[in-house]
Amino acid sequence: MTEVVYEKDADLSIVKGKKVAVIGYGSQGHAHAQNLRDSGVEVVVGLKPDSKSIAKALEAGFTVLPTAEAAKWADIIVILAPDQFQRHLYKDDVLPNLGTGKTLLFSHGFNIRFGYIEAPEGVDVILVAPKGPGHTVRREYVAGRGVPIIAAVEVDASGHAWDTAWSYAAAIGGLRAGGIKTTFTEETETDLFGEQAVLCGGTSQLVQYGFEVLTEAGYQPEIAYFEVLHELKLIVDLMWEGGIAKQRWSVSDTAEYGDYVSGPRVIDPSVKENMKAVLADIQSGAFATRFINDQDNGAPEFTALRAKGENHPIEETGRKLRALFAWKQQDADYTDGSAAR
Repeated sequence: MTEVVYEKDADLSIVKGKKVAVIGYGSQGHAHAQNLRDSGVEVVVGLKPDSKSIAKALEAGFTVLPTAEAAKWADIIVILAPDQFQRHLYKDDVLPNLGTGKTLLFSHGFNIRFGYIEAPEGVDVILVAPKGPGHTVRREYVAGRGVPIIAAVEVDASGHAWDTAWSYAAAIGGLRAGGIKTTFTEETETDLFGEQAVLCGGTSQLVQYGFEVLTEAGYQPEIAYFEVLHELKLIVDLMWEGGIAKQRWSVSDTAEYGDYVSGPRVIDPSVKENMKAVLADIQSGAFATRFINDQDNGAPEFTALRAKGENHPIEETGRKLRALFAWKQQDADYTDGSAAR
């Protein structure tokens, strides 16, 4: 059975005895930095001089240093910049300031797994990945809870890399919920697959197709929106609470029966074969190469695909409909268009 590590199993004093530089102050960066500070860790935030996040970090009371200075100062360098920027930031600012005994920490293994970043000898390379968005990581910490984490050690130069990883995981609140050992390869490949095949790509495409089928059949777009998008959260919440079994137990017999007889018609065996092809592209590095090459060329494919998705009819329907909800929740981090990107 998989071993689960909790706060009692970690030594918080390890990371409290280190100087930590959090590179990046976006979704994960702000959560890690604030949680670390609240756990008594000495933290600075490292950002490029033109970063839009400087004002937010300063407002939150952090010392903000240029990335190179932060890396030079720190014992633990936490790289939380977007995947496509990490290798440039690492080469220009971090690598020249890496010395024996320092630790590189990531929350996603992309650049290590696909060889875009290689650490010099004498440097520990670890991963502490919360299984939730940064805003949830922060919110749960403040509430006295935590988001589960997975941890990995790629290079244990010091002989104590695992102790550092668990100490850091405790400091950001992850071990309140529990931590599980993984590898950089397993974390990267399963994370990319989950995003593409189910959580983001698979779900988004399923919702869009469902909306198109209903509206093309003549049903009101507002009704279609409720049925294929709005209620999705209710179903996923039930799955999150008690698995697929609880979701099926909670819905009507009609819905449960339809689940059994119609689900396999929509998500048929060919979908599983397509998922295997997606996984193969991830494992071979084909997806990483496509993504990085597009980013290096100015992201024309990414930009075009984003625009296409934002212009889908379900988006306009949703904007108009949500504006009518008496109980709507404004998500400032989305509506101001800054924190997530």
